[in-house]
Amino acid sequence: MSDPVPQATDKNAYRIKTNPDPYDAFKIALGYRAGNLIFLSGQASIDETGALVGVGDFDRQVEQTFANIKRALEAAGSSMEKIIKVNIYLTDMANFPKIIEARGKYFKQPWPADTIVEVGALGLPELQIEIEAIALIEGEVIG
Repeated sequence: MSDPVPQATDKNAYRIKTNPDPYDAFKIALGYRAGNLIFLSGQASIDETGALVGVGDFDRQVEQTFANIKRALEAAGSSMEKIIKVNIYLTDMANFPKIIEARGKYFKQPWPADTIVEVGALGLPELQIEIEAIALIEGEVIG
């Protein structure tokens, strides 16, 4: 990664980039590193080339979405274990039990803070889930 990891006193925000960057086609930054925090744009079931994954398959969309979160965090010098907050958007709250199951698979205690909301639609009509995340770069999540 060419950009330095920002320090707590750094006043700049550094764009997180992957190669390829599927978000560039949508005119969206994957996320930013600011101070000791990472702010990710909503991650959905889109692969590295920008193609949809798991159309009509909620479980597959969850897997791809979490894989994207992991990839973006690693590109920024962080990891899944450093997530402190997520916002989860679902197009059908009937999938809420599957989200609880996924939280147990992809997160460990102490659990991240979480907001789960049902929305009428996401950026592409085939998408059923989108997740935003905030994570630490350095340090540990203490619970």
